Amino acid sequence: MNYGVLIPAYQPDEKLTALAHTLSDLKIPTVIVNDGSTEGLEVFKDCSAIEGVTLLGYEENHGKGYALKTGLKYMKEQGFDYAVTADADGQHLPEDIIRIAEAGASNADALVLGMRDVAQMPPRSKTGNSLTRTLFKLLYNIDLQDTQTGLRGIPLTENNIDGLLGIEGNRYEYEMDMLVESAKLFPGGIIEVPIETVYIDNNASTHFHAIKDGMKVYRVLFRRLPKFLLSSVLSFCIDYLLFNGFYYLIFRKIFPATVLARVISATSNYLINKKLVFKGSGDKYNLGSYAALAVCVLAVNLALMKLLVDFLHWPAFLAKILVETILYIANFFIQQNMASRK
Repeated sequence: MNYGVLIPAYQPDEKLTALAHTLSDLKIPTVIVNDGSTEGLEVFKDCSAIEGVTLLGYEENHGKGYALKTGLKYMKEQGFDYAVTADADGQHLPEDIIRIAEAGASNADALVLGMRDVAQMPPRSKTGNSLTRTLFKLLYNIDLQDTQTGLRGIPLTENNIDGLLGIEGNRYEYEMDMLVESAKLFPGGIIEVPIETVYIDNNASTHFHAIKDGMKVYRVLFRRLPKFLLSSVLSFCIDYLLFNGFYYLIFRKIFPATVLARVISATSNYLINKKLVFKGSGDKYNLGSYAALAVCVLAVNLALMKLLVDFLHWPAFLAKILVETILYIANFFIQQNMASRK
C-alpha cells in the first residue's frame, strides 16, 4: 500500500513542525495544506524544508473540508492509493497514525476511523460527540463511537475519488458528509480503531465554532428533512383532494373514499420519497416495507388519538396536532433509517 499522511492546517504552531519531523524520521510521506493561514507562516516555511514533506496552499481560508479535498486530489494524482488524515494541533500521535495505516492495509476498501475514548473528552466535546453519534445511528443505521475524529484512513481509488472530491461541504461538515456517503464511497464499510485521547489545553487551539460549524454538521445529518416535509405536504394535498372527489362525486360514503384516497396518496408519497427524498436508497426501502410502516403509523395514530381524546379528554384538534407532529418526526427517522440500509 502506497500511503501518505495528509494534514490540513490553519494558523498552526510548533506542534505541526514536531509532527512533520517525526513523520519524516519514520519515512512517511506527508502532505500539509495551508488553508489560507495568516499566522504561523514560519511554521509552514520550516515544514517545507523537512525531507518528505510537501506543502500545498492558497491565500484565502476555505475550511478544513476544502483543504482535505485539495490534499486528496493531489495525493491521488501523485500515485498514492491511501491517505491518513491527521490534525495539525498535535492531538494525533505518530504511533496512532501508523496504527490507522496498518488497519487500512488489512481493510483496503474500508474507511478507518481513529476512535477516541469519549469518557476522556472535555465536556463540550463529549456532549457534541454523543449527540452526533446518536443521531447518526438513528438516521443512518451505522453505530460509531466517534463520529468527529479527524484521524482517518481513506482509500483512494478510481471508483471513489470523484465522490470524495464531489462532497459539497468545505468546512468541518465535510467529515460528517463523508460518513453519510460512506456506503457509496467505501465498499468495505467503516472500521474503528482505538487511539489515544489527547486534548491539549482542553482543546483551546480548536478552530471549530460550536454554533456556526455545529449547525453545518447537523444540516448534513438532516439534509433530507426539507424534501421529506414537502413530500408529506404534497401527499396530504393529494389525499385531501381525492377524498373530497371520491366522496362528493362517486361514493358518498366515508370509508371507500378514505381508503382509496389514502392508497393513492401513500403510493405517490412512496414513489416521491424513493426517487427524490431518499434517492439512492438501499434495498430495505421498498413498497412492502413502506406499506407495513404506513399500517403501523395508522394504528399508532388511532391508538394515541383514542387515548388522548376518549380517556384523557383532550380537545380533538389539539390532540391531532400533537399526534401528527410526533408521528411525523418518528416517520422521518424510520424512513431515513430504512433508506440507509443495504
